[in-house]
Amino acid sequence: MKQFGEHYQETIEANVFQEGRNLIEAGAKVVGIYCAFTPEEVIAAAKAIPVSLCAGTEKPIPTAEKHLPRNLCPLIKASYGHALDDTCPYFHYSDFLFADATCDGKKKMFELLKGVKPVHVLYLPQTYEQASSVKQWMDEIHRMIEILERETGNIITEEALREQIKLFNEHRQTVQQVYELNRGDIPFVFGREADVITGGGGFDCHIDRRIQEMKEAITLLQQRKGEPAFMQEMADRPRLLLTGCPSTNKKVMHLLEDSGAVIVAMETCGGLKTVSRRVNENQEPLAALAEYYVNIACPCMTPNPGRFQLLKELIHSYRVEGVVELTWHACHTYNVEAEQVKRFITKDCDMKYLHIETDYSENDIGQLRLRIEAFVEMLQSEREKR
Repeated sequence: MKQFGEHYQETIEANVFQEGRNLIEAGAKVVGIYCAFTPEEVIAAAKAIPVSLCAGTEKPIPTAEKHLPRNLCPLIKASYGHALDDTCPYFHYSDFLFADATCDGKKKMFELLKGVKPVHVLYLPQTYEQASSVKQWMDEIHRMIEILERETGNIITEEALREQIKLFNEHRQTVQQVYELNRGDIPFVFGREADVITGGGGFDCHIDRRIQEMKEAITLLQQRKGEPAFMQEMADRPRLLLTGCPSTNKKVMHLLEDSGAVIVAMETCGGLKTVSRRVNENQEPLAALAEYYVNIACPCMTPNPGRFQLLKELIHSYRVEGVVELTWHACHTYNVEAEQVKRFITKDCDMKYLHIETDYSENDIGQLRLRIEAFVEMLQSEREKR
């Protein structure tokens, strides 16, 4: 597992980053984004490169805390600290940024970030249950197009939008196929492997190539069916669903699988939450994009029934035995909604649930390991009773 995951990540990151460098040298613009709500299809239709800037390391946080409060979400602090230190190559090469107005912490951080790079804030609706939300988000996408055309010098045509919608839909489908290797009696892929395979190398400059790389990884993983020792090991591991905040920092993911479980599915921003649906290819492109993106089931929306529907579907289709919710410190949207998730998982789904609240530091590794090992042991005991 470690060899496959590390080799894949190193190879893909090196290749993708070099491809991005080549395109930049040829004149392409790089557009930094911070959230799954930003329609990457529009950026790609302008012949620009969308790149995710959410950070997962604690190293730049001390720099960020010179401007930001210590009791703020580590994802926000790490992202801002990288910008100040100029230690993130993706941020360094970004020409300008699109920033979605999701949580309050990000919105206020974006005001400070304008002193480092040009930032265009997109005013996200706060609910997906009203028809007016789609119209509001479509207006923001129109504003995106104006900015992109001005900054890149390229006209975004309907044909280009349709082409990118089709391509990104295929990408979503392929990401889903990676996770679907875990829907059978025995899972084929560890959660940390799926995260690496579907996460990409940063610059999304050749989506068609990323799709092919994921398909090649799927073919390799399917060969594990012929490895009896591996299949037995996977069969013996309790099956977990990881939900909650973006798993930008990997310590919890690794602790869960190092403790004897396997993460068969992830309902997170980088997981199945954003790929379980498709953009309607038969609809007018901007309307289809607005409808798709505004319906992402994020806790920044209120109410957020779509998340609970997706959780129920994943629990059933991936034969989940326990749900672990990850919340970063001071992420109030996820932390408040965690109470509803706990009730839903334990009562409506009759499922074991563990809520982990942590940050990016290593200070609580020992405590987390004890809690996680106890949770996994409980799931193993439940197996023996059945």
